[in-house]
Amino acid sequence: MNDIYRPPLNKDESILLILKEVLHHNTDVCKLIIHKKNTVEAKETMDYYYDRWENIAGSHYRLHDTHDGLYSLIWDASTYTVKKDHNPMFYNLTGISYQIIELLHELIKLNRIDSENSRIEDYKEWIEHDDKLYSFLADKIKIVMNEEYE
Repeated sequence: MNDIYRPPLNKDESILLILKEVLHHNTDVCKLIIHKKNTVEAKETMDYYYDRWENIAGSHYRLHDTHDGLYSLIWDASTYTVKKDHNPMFYNLTGISYQIIELLHELIKLNRIDSENSRIEDYKEWIEHDDKLYSFLADKIKIVMNEEYE
């Protein structure tokens, strides 16, 4: 058999074939058009992700830096203080309260194997206990945020 595997054309090669037909096989012009297209796409992609970073991550960090006394708390297994986000910017962009992101970050920090707390005998049980409390608080925060902003 004389079957030779030929990989499928990539996006630029497909466009080049079409442009060559339209522009009467003027390859230099076709390549210039493809280069311009790739440059525009790369700039649009960078602008999009820069905007996402500035708006989503930036709003999260600004909220994190200004939330002293304005966040939900767990007092014990049955007593919670639940507060809506003091600024809905992050919630409006993502549909998630920044407080829930903070709870996740806290659990990740607590769950580090190399942390000083990991040497405590019932460390694993405490992590599971905190996870349940944080999950319950996160659910309460979701309810408050949905009532407030939807």
